[in-house]
Amino acid sequence: MQQPLSAIIPTLSNINGLKYLINFLKNNEISIVVVDNKPSTQKQKLCKKNNASYLPQPHNLGFAAAINLGAKQVNTPWMLILNDDIEFMDKSTIDQLITVAKKNHWSAVSPVLQKPSGDVENLGYTILPQGKIKLNYDPEFKNLDGLTAACLLIKTDVFKSLKGFDERFFAYLEDVDLFMRLKKAGYKFGIAQEIKVIHNHMTTSSKMGNFKAKMDLRNWCFLIIKNWDSKTLIKHFIPIILERLRNLLGYLKATHKQHSWKALYIVPKELISITVDLFYFVFKF
Repeated sequence: MQQPLSAIIPTLSNINGLKYLINFLKNNEISIVVVDNKPSTQKQKLCKKNNASYLPQPHNLGFAAAINLGAKQVNTPWMLILNDDIEFMDKSTIDQLITVAKKNHWSAVSPVLQKPSGDVENLGYTILPQGKIKLNYDPEFKNLDGLTAACLLIKTDVFKSLKGFDERFFAYLEDVDLFMRLKKAGYKFGIAQEIKVIHNHMTTSSKMGNFKAKMDLRNWCFLIIKNWDSKTLIKHFIPIILERLRNLLGYLKATHKQHSWKALYIVPKELISITVDLFYFVFKF
């Protein structure tokens, strides 16, 4: 019987992870939408063979826009947002997630994300006023600010009512922004403590040099501009600045590690690009 949900998988270069997920979802009779940010004949044939919707893109849309595009194809009550580096430990995982969400009257739920080593990645998180995530590892803690979107089951109508992810984030922290809006709107969410999946974290981004560090610097600025009120900005101004300097230092280290002496001309170019993005963000807000 067709499941009451559809899975959306944005993908770039992790073909093995995509194959695994398509096979798993197909065996569970779940509708699949693949948004391919780096199209290939191999992935197209894979999707066609398994009756998965295939949406090739002429350029890399990023995670946020890819999910939004895939969501337009969804008309089931629930949608499952999946990184292509997720592995399921039980064939009934998705059914269990729906059951837990309904029982708790949650609009969104995530399983426990485990690293390949078996360590827990997090049990949700809280957002600190200086613009920093504090990962939660306490199963009794309930006042979460958000969940990681690597394996996220969410009500389709709720996701669409919030207009999905803010595509200006491109990748990283778009889920933090979504959950800030979700929580502000009064929707409930949580972690399904007994359900676990493996997250082979950064399978794609680990191959992209300083990309994550650059996006962290850029997107924390976006997130604060968009969501912090004036009172919070004034009260925590110095810690906010210090935290952004920490982001900047992380970006500089990552860029130097990737490019060595070439970082001398790459850094100014990328910092100008980030600054332009910030001005565009402010005036388009």
